[in-house]
Amino acid sequence: MSPSNPLPPVDSLRDAVPESSRLKDALTRFAGISRTVGIEPVRALAFYAAIVLPFLYLPLLANGVTADQLSVLVGLLLANAAALVLGHGHGSK
Repeated sequence: MSPSNPLPPVDSLRDAVPESSRLKDALTRFAGISRTVGIEPVRALAFYAAIVLPFLYLPLLANGVTADQLSVLVGLLLANAAALVLGHGHGSK
């Protein structure tokens, strides 16, 4: 606590809710459901996209990249980098 802020800091919304609250139980259940329904499929899709994307830009590199194809190559490289980051934790349970 600092003199200008009399409230103790909290790391998450669940920490700010009293322990005996039904709201805390609901937030905990919602966090588990949203992780399973929302994050895991995206992580799996990104993981497999990171595997497949290099096969799409290899023909560009093999035939030589023209000025017209440079933006396509850069876009595929950026998409691959994003897929690597997003899919990093897939299957680590």
